[in-house]
Parts: sequence; structure tokens; C-alpha cells
Amino acid sequence: MPLFTRSRRTPRQTPRLIPVVAKASLGFDYVIRLSHRKSAVIEIKAEEVRVSAPHSTTQKALKQWVEEKAPWIRQKLRSQAQRRQQIPTRHYAEGAQWPFMGEALSLRIRVDDKSQTLKQDSELSIQLSRRSQKPQSEQIKLSLQEWYKQQALELLTQKSQYWCDQLHTRYRSIKLRRTKSKWGHCTIQGDLQFNWLILQAPEPVIDYLVVHECCHLIHHNHSAQFWALVEQLLPNYRKDKRWLREHGHQLLL
Repeated sequence: MPLFTRSRRTPRQTPRLIPVVAKASLGFDYVIRLSHRKSAVIEIKAEEVRVSAPHSTTQKALKQWVEEKAPWIRQKLRSQAQRRQQIPTRHYAEGAQWPFMGEALSLRIRVDDKSQTLKQDSELSIQLSRRSQKPQSEQIKLSLQEWYKQQALELLTQKSQYWCDQLHTRYRSIKLRRTKSKWGHCTIQGDLQFNWLILQAPEPVIDYLVVHECCHLIHHNHSAQFWALVEQLLPNYRKDKRWLREHGHQLLL
């Protein structure tokens, strides 16, 4: 008889999705997702409600929990609907207004032999290549993307260097990202990452974001010491933090 035998693993249960129709009684429908997670949570994203819980949780208990949390869920759904209505419609055409560091730039479009984008006072002149086969609106969008990225890399590099000098620290590199949930990130290795759409925000908000990430070079957390350091550099940072939370969803391209 062998001294050791290999025990059989219990097959892992696959996640189960259970739609619940409750709009008539609660004001919203939702989906229950049972999986191997250890705790239950209610998530509201894109005006959809999902209740994630362990396989061992009964549907009856979850439905009762949702009923108890219904006022909070309805408030969150209303808030998300209001935020969606605040999202501006962007136009890729002559005369369209685009935000840049707190000011509105008016697009001026012309066609020539090569593409080029230049800021002139309160106007953004976009020169499109007549050789391009792409629709004009798509060319304008691509030109805007490249221009914002170029401006972001230049400005965020300057500001990161300035604030790092104030902190007597240094970063390793700066990278641009376009993410849905984060405006910035600082890796443990000292790499700073920024969403280039932040260039559409007012300059004090841009400074807050850069200071936030530079302070993470010293405190890799959101401890009291971290926020004290942010406040030391930007005494009014709470106003800019609030602006980004309330208006960040309006920065888009």
C-alpha cells in the first residue's frame, strides 16, 4: 500500500448568472452572479446592477439584501444617469470647441499636402493631408489624439520634474495611457503613468494629478502621511480632487 496517495480535488464550480426581473417592485432589474468569491458585493456599472456572491449564498438571502439596499441602489442609478447626460457630444468639424487646460479651442480645418496641427491663441489649426483616403472626421479625430498626446507628454514631463524636485525625489519614466478607471498610476519601480485626456482639464487639476502620483514615489499608499504630503505641496488640493471626481467623465475624445 503506498504511503502517500493523491487526494482528488473537488471540481471548481463555474460561475452562475441568474437574471432577476424586479423593475415593477424595486424600480430596477439586476443579475445575481454566484462564483467562488468569498464575500457578497453589489456593483452598479453603466446603469446595470450586479450582485456577486459565493456559491453557498441562497438566492432568497440575496434578494432580501437587495430589497434592503434598494433605496441606495436607486440613488446610484439616478446619479449614473445624470452623469451620462452630462457627457458632451464631441464634433470633429470646423468650428467645433475642444477643451485644453481649462480653455476652449475652436477647430480650424484646412486640406494641404501634409497633415499638421498647431495651436494659435484660442484656435487649433488642423491641416489634413489631401492624399488620405480616410473620412475627414476620422482624420480630425486622429489628429486631435496625436496632438493631445504630444502636448501631454511635454507638459506632464515638465510638471513631474518640477514637483519631483520639490520632493527631492525622482521618477524613472513617464508613460501615457488611456484607461477607463484611472487618471494616473505610480509603479513601485518609479514609473509614472498618466491618462493623456487630463490635458482637457484646468491646469490646477493637472497639477493635482501630477502631485498625487509624484507623492506616491515616497508613499506607495493613501495613508495620512501621503495626503499630508499632497497638502504640503497643494494646500487646496481637495477642490481639484473634487473637480476631477465630478467632471472627469466629461474629458473624452
